Amino acid sequence: MIRTSIKAAGLGLATALSGGLLAATPAQASNGYEGRVEATTLTVRYGPTTASRALGSFKKNEVIPLICKVRGTSVDGNTIWYSLPPDLTEWVSARYVANVGAAPDWCGNDERFVGRTTTKLTKRTGPTTAASSAGTLAKGAGVDIICKLPGQNVNGNNRWYYLTDGRWVSARFVTNVGQAPGWCN
Repeated sequence: MIRTSIKAAGLGLATALSGGLLAATPAQASNGYEGRVEATTLTVRYGPTTASRALGSFKKNEVIPLICKVRGTSVDGNTIWYSLPPDLTEWVSARYVANVGAAPDWCGNDERFVGRTTTKLTKRTGPTTAASSAGTLAKGAGVDIICKLPGQNVNGNNRWYYLTDGRWVSARFVTNVGQAPGWCN
């Protein structure tokens, strides 16, 4: 998204200078969801957690495209995070974004997936072990999964499962029962 914005801005300027129609901005190319930045500076992160690395930022009043939302770490009491296009590796806290029109849908689809823990497992508020603990699951416990995201690498596996209770677990310690979950899109 951040790299796309720069390319789109350059393309739009070049088109405008040549007398043609303005190119579509990334906000126009999204699922139709947009948000206006309310913070002086809004940090874009790799995952839906304040523990994820910063990738860039937006300035106050910028209108940004949004794909979907998940629950992540709390920012001033707000646990909602928005994914930015084109993929699921750029996230902003909804705490500092005012929806322009309808709020984005939840990430994932209506299909649910089932897994079983291979060890006692800590649920997290975001897809990283640096996110706050949100309870535990016993070894062999069933988990209801909505979708998966890339996150912190845990013993060679960077996938994290987003659960139906809005919590996250490392996929490294979950065996899929049936089909593996799809990406959160």
